[in-house]
Amino acid sequence: MRKTWIVAMAGALALGSTFMVTIATAEMTERSVTTEKTTTYSGTVSEIDPSSSTITIRSETAPAPTKYVFTKETVFADPQGHVVSYDAIRNTPVTVYYTREGDRMIVSKVVTTKPVVTEHRESTTTERHEIQ
Repeated sequence: MRKTWIVAMAGALALGSTFMVTIATAEMTERSVTTEKTTTYSGTVSEIDPSSSTITIRSETAPAPTKYVFTKETVFADPQGHVVSYDAIRNTPVTVYYTREGDRMIVSKVVTTKPVVTEHRESTTTERHEIQ
């Protein structure tokens, strides 16, 4: 009888341990899942500060400008997907793709809504000399 009771207790402990490992694994799996929500915002770039890695956007519908943080991974592109420098989009309408990290808004992509125009000027000078 004592042997049967010891075997039953050992079986119960083994089953209980398996159940606890299963629950612990399920809890660890649930805790490791994170969801990032990417949000968009449209407006005109009013300021870009490379020293603080910030970009300020003004919108016609918002009363105050909104400040975002950009990183080395942030992509600045025109509507066709061509990469442009962040200097080229100053005072240009854009759509900003960002995620929120605490109180900071981290930009993953900035897309201009109009093609970025780069100006190229070329001049030619002609000189005439008369030999006498």
